[in-house]
Amino acid sequence: MLDDDQLAARNAELRGTLDNLMRELKDRTDGLRDAQAAIAAMSGVASSPDGNVVVTVDSTGVLDKLELGPRAFERVTPEQLAQTITQVTRRAAANVREQVTAQMAPLTSEEGMVDLPDIVPGAPSLKDIFKVEQRDEPAPPSDEDFGSSVLRKEARPVQRAASEPDDDDFGGNSIMGRRDSW
Repeated sequence: MLDDDQLAARNAELRGTLDNLMRELKDRTDGLRDAQAAIAAMSGVASSPDGNVVVTVDSTGVLDKLELGPRAFERVTPEQLAQTITQVTRRAAANVREQVTAQMAPLTSEEGMVDLPDIVPGAPSLKDIFKVEQRDEPAPPSDEDFGSSVLRKEARPVQRAASEPDDDDFGGNSIMGRRDSW
């Protein structure tokens, strides 16, 4: 059995460990608040190799701004332009994810962190609070994925069918013009 001096020493040691744990938690919580503010202001930017597509995404990877250069529609099919926009958007999102990861790295480090199970066996781990889960994302496209310029070598004029009726032309058969009953 422990005497009073041993109990007091053990109590002081436990109190010191808990004080360190609370200080660590407060510092990390303050750091997390600061990191969240910095992350909210982040954006990712990427452009196509020819500069005709520039994409800016916010800190969550959501498209914020899409800029198309003056030659973006020349000699390019809609499918090619859509593919380029998609690839550039993915690169911008990867860019902002890298920034967020770098911002969070000091807070997610477990080095030297005192954890609750170290003090109270079976207690939940505080380390789990600060873990950043990584989603499986496709690798961002590189410049080689774009091939060459998104522009086709030869321009093809867009042709519309001559027989396409106007959207509001019902050939005189509109129900709005009928005078007869239903």
